[in-house]
Amino acid sequence: MMRSRHVVLAALLAAAAPAAAQQAALPEAMQGLWVAGECAAPETLLFATTRGWARLATGGEQRLWRIARTATVGGGFTLAVAEDEDQTRLLLRATPSGLELREPPEKLADTELPGDAPTTSFRRCAAIPAALSLLHGEGLSFLAALDGIEAACATGDAAVCLDSVWSWADVSGNGVLTAAEVSRLARGVAYAVMLSEGAEAEEIAAALGAGALGGVAIGWALIASFDYDGSASLSKTEVMQDRFPPPGLAGAVAAAPSLPAPAVSLASQLGALKGLFEELAPLLGLPGR
Repeated sequence: MMRSRHVVLAALLAAAAPAAAQQAALPEAMQGLWVAGECAAPETLLFATTRGWARLATGGEQRLWRIARTATVGGGFTLAVAEDEDQTRLLLRATPSGLELREPPEKLADTELPGDAPTTSFRRCAAIPAALSLLHGEGLSFLAALDGIEAACATGDAAVCLDSVWSWADVSGNGVLTAAEVSRLARGVAYAVMLSEGAEAEEIAAALGAGALGGVAIGWALIASFDYDGSASLSKTEVMQDRFPPPGLAGAVAAAPSLPAPAVSLASQLGALKGLFEELAPLLGLPGR
């Protein structure tokens, strides 16, 4: 069980530790949360960051893509190409009233874009329905931090990587993590795992809801494993002095200081996220995915 706790914590750090990928970034004006439909009754949410986007339909599959490359194409569109096997493409164009999206057909070459695929219009909203905010708010906060965590962990410096993760997890800002904060970090990673594989809204709601109490239990278990000063909280010093990275851990962290090869990006690290979720699942009382 002790090794399991080490693996869980290290996977939280390693899962977001890609190496430097080629330059790929969405323009800042296109980033953030967008709504298709009415603000009070959205049809779809789009959440875009520098290096990723998530499509969150009110009903149906929720999905996250990480960006391998971007380019400017005709009509003022930005082309974003995902890191997945299908090299999923998305066209985005800022407008005075919001954002336009097109999903070009697979057979249409980049040189022929934008083409005439249907356009979906998105807008900014001051607020979204409480049920959607409750379902996605915490997870989207983690996704918003993921680009920074990615860049920090790509340096190959375990302390820099840990600092980046810590800055998101430390909600109180007091420099240590409580059981509730560790639990929130675990839920954020689990949310990213589910979206990276594609999940129904109902699945996400069930998983995060059922895992709430179990996540707190995991938080306490991790603290008990590292809490050498008896403070009932977790400090970076305690984590680092426990021979970080933990001995015997396979994957990116165990390979430190080399970490992933330069050609490896976050998409290929999602296996670590999946592994983390599968390890968390039985402890949270959830079925493995």
